Amino acid sequence: MKDHFCILPFIHMEIQPNGKVYPCCHSNSPTEMGNLHDESLSSIWSGEKLASFQDAFRSGKPEVLPHCKDCLYYESLEAKSWREVENKNWSHLSAKVEKKEIHIDKPKSISIRFSNLCNFSCRTCRPSTSTGWFKDAKFLNPKGEYQKIVSAPTERPLMSQIDPFLDTFHHVYFAGGEPLMEIEHYEILESLAKRNPNVELSYDTNLSILSLGKHSAIDLWKDFKKVNLSASVDGFGEQGEFIRKGLDWSLYLANWNKIKKELPHVRMMMNFTLSIYNVFHVLDFIDEVKRLELFADNDESDLTISLVEEPEWQSLQALPQHVKEIVKEKYLTYTKENNFGKVAHDLDIAIKYMLGEDKSKLIGQFKVFNTKIDLLRGESFLKLFPREAELLEIR
Repeated sequence: MKDHFCILPFIHMEIQPNGKVYPCCHSNSPTEMGNLHDESLSSIWSGEKLASFQDAFRSGKPEVLPHCKDCLYYESLEAKSWREVENKNWSHLSAKVEKKEIHIDKPKSISIRFSNLCNFSCRTCRPSTSTGWFKDAKFLNPKGEYQKIVSAPTERPLMSQIDPFLDTFHHVYFAGGEPLMEIEHYEILESLAKRNPNVELSYDTNLSILSLGKHSAIDLWKDFKKVNLSASVDGFGEQGEFIRKGLDWSLYLANWNKIKKELPHVRMMMNFTLSIYNVFHVLDFIDEVKRLELFADNDESDLTISLVEEPEWQSLQALPQHVKEIVKEKYLTYTKENNFGKVAHDLDIAIKYMLGEDKSKLIGQFKVFNTKIDLLRGESFLKLFPREAELLEIR
């Protein structure tokens, strides 16, 4: 049997905007270990739910866990899963933990999503993860409930819940919403700078802001030796601003270059989110990144192409079969003629995922949603993405 062990449930906790705690974020069917609105982070870490979850890995049967089916699915396509990536990242611990040679008494890694506070309303996002979506969501579904959600209650703020672990964290990951809009983010950084400056920091950010009030992210990042900044994006220019509503491409570039100049030790990364919307634009985007030399003095492999899996009707699997064949041919032709970082690898995974399942019956949902948002926002998918619109018969 192939080894399906995963290190994350033994070292990591994932805090969601609604307070739910998961073993990791790499699942579309996550298993809840607890909720910070009901119990403390410490009790969740030492609780029976997590212990039972861990036992499934030591028994060699993670396939019984719905939480893990996405990683196993990617591996069935011979594409690298997050499980494999994380095992490699923590290779100094994986084998020892699996064999019970060591016991991890405190989490070494944590992922924090403070709330759904965000200043963007990306077409691939939703109100549960972005307050910026509320205005449009109310028009689309007036009966829906849209409110800001927070990961921890006022009487037990997140800072107090993670305080017992601050000294022993090896890795802290901030995401959102938009983490740089959260005051608690800056407070946590200030505490970490005093107590654990050797911790590794990682971010998913839209790169639209770098400060909050008197707090400067750039000034605080100077206190840490290792900072990984992944700037999310769906395209450049008008096309990128169309999909990622709120994006100012010129500001994105200015902030990118500002960080590169002032903080040369920061690892600048870029995460391009691939969906039906930008299935061809992604190739133009790669060319633009190369033209602008955004990765000059940086690792080109830090441009990553990730796949939209939810909602399913925005994923590449929802494309009609004849469109999938055209996409496949374009990607293969492009990667034969272009060599930049690991985009050939990522596009190969995109092809395997796209062809892995036929969800073309969902394409109608994409068209309906796109039409409604175009009318609501006074925008035109047809005008900005003529190649995609023609193949999808959107007129």
